[in-house]
Amino acid sequence: MIVPVSPLLLPRAVAVIERALENTPYLAGARDALCAAVQAPGADGRALASTSGEDIEGVIVFGIFGGTSGAGRLHLVVVESRTRRIGVARALVAVAIESLATLGARFVLAELPVDPRALAGAREFLDALGFVEESRIDDFYRDDIALAFMRRELPKH
Repeated sequence: MIVPVSPLLLPRAVAVIERALENTPYLAGARDALCAAVQAPGADGRALASTSGEDIEGVIVFGIFGGTSGAGRLHLVVVESRTRRIGVARALVAVAIESLATLGARFVLAELPVDPRALAGAREFLDALGFVEESRIDDFYRDDIALAFMRRELPKH
């Protein structure tokens, strides 16, 4: 079941992010994005969780880029290691994209650190969902770690 991350679910959702991004330089930013989306949900930031009973299997944070017309954004998608490859992340992205389309997004961007050691499979996941690299900033995070802007057009409603 996919549900909004409430303040009650927040500690468990944070734990999922901490396990998924442990020992990476991306943990603090992901945790901050999740907490902001739960504390003040709105068009620019919302958080959803995929749950199974009391367990949270995955978390997504998404929204509309502040001040834009039609530009959606995936802040982060993480899943528990035990639930990878069974469609949890794909289901979370599908619900987020539908929500973004309802809010008037014409496309969705995902800013992705090109860091296969820390984010194994992230690029391939976005590629499989129809995202294509729009542009990149080389050496953004540190030497040899670029920031890629992955884009997916949305169908017109």
